[in-house]
Amino acid sequence: MNLRSGANLIARRSALTLQAVLWLGLLFFATTANAHRVNESYVYFDVTKDSLGGRIEVTLTDLTRIQRGQEKVSESLDQAEVLAGMGAFFDYFEKHLQLSFEDTPYQVEFEEITFFDTSVDTFAQLHFGIPGVETTPTTIQMYYDGVFSDIDPEHRGYALIASNARNGMDENEAYISLVFAPGDGMKDLYLNDEPSKDIARAFFERGVWHIWLGFDHILFLVTLLLGAVMRIDNQRWVPSESIRQSLWYMVKIVTVFTIANTIALCLATFGVITLPVPFVEAVIALSIVAVAIGNLVPRYHAQVWIAVVIFGIFHGLGFATVLEPLGLDPERKMLGLATFNVGIEIGQLAIVLVLFPILFALRRLPAYRTVALHFGSVVLMAMAALWFFERTVDWFPKFSQSVVMLVN
Repeated sequence: MNLRSGANLIARRSALTLQAVLWLGLLFFATTANAHRVNESYVYFDVTKDSLGGRIEVTLTDLTRIQRGQEKVSESLDQAEVLAGMGAFFDYFEKHLQLSFEDTPYQVEFEEITFFDTSVDTFAQLHFGIPGVETTPTTIQMYYDGVFSDIDPEHRGYALIASNARNGMDENEAYISLVFAPGDGMKDLYLNDEPSKDIARAFFERGVWHIWLGFDHILFLVTLLLGAVMRIDNQRWVPSESIRQSLWYMVKIVTVFTIANTIALCLATFGVITLPVPFVEAVIALSIVAVAIGNLVPRYHAQVWIAVVIFGIFHGLGFATVLEPLGLDPERKMLGLATFNVGIEIGQLAIVLVLFPILFALRRLPAYRTVALHFGSVVLMAMAALWFFERTVDWFPKFSQSVVMLVN
């Protein structure tokens, strides 16, 4: 089997796989997001004029991981076992939750543990109070390292103002004020309203870093760039003669991609479309495969525009998983959404401006078409296929169980 026939076979099989995955995804468009999700913990604050308290909500699975110091556990503690170890858990979270005002630390005192069930897991609520608060400030400093530093770097912690008697907020389960990840230090927690300029700056930075730290998104751009410095002549890749035409082609591709992911990002952020995260990430992996096939088989490259639109939508849905817990009221959610999207595009543009001149300078080398374009695309396909497998290996069994339960 020669390279072209092998690539054709790969293209046909990939197309069938993508079609099947897309059909499966349609079944989940009506799925709503859980307020609480796996591998997350939450710190809720209750604010009045002269008091400050709250609760930490964490799964029994995560409490088991904390107790045993292990990332993976086969069996979770039950409620009785959690209550039996209550003192140790209080000590743990006293060290991992720090609050202060104007460099003066607050003393966090845990009082009791209650429980509630969700479709994700049973959550424990560790209730705490902060004694000695006479007048509650509008801004405090917060540090939270609930699970990720000791146990799991993928864990995320969220801070929410559950209620605020000063502005009438009550039973808030939607608007997350702060997101804590590994390496985060003290952050300002606004107990009233967060300034617009801080929202804009925070979400712009988050957009830029989401691209720069999102290896799969970077490889998608690299796969597009490999062919952007070439042109097709008689079904063969030849070096582009014009840097202006090549750069303009890449600008158009990125613009189409931007429009598609912006539309999807808006729809997902405002809850119009909701898809399972593993499914979205799996399709993002397939997007690299689809573009790489176009690099290997020039006649398929003409369809790259369709692939960019389709996968731009799924990349937008992938970006939305970062924005799902927007810590904003609906009126200012658009500000966070807009600046996050600007950050994404600035991040993408920076990658293009760095890599494009290098690839354009190398395009005439005899080895470019063989090594960079062909072999490089095969390597990218292999990596993306591995990601697809990793992202679906746990999801498909759960999907099959859901289908069986639905049929029965």
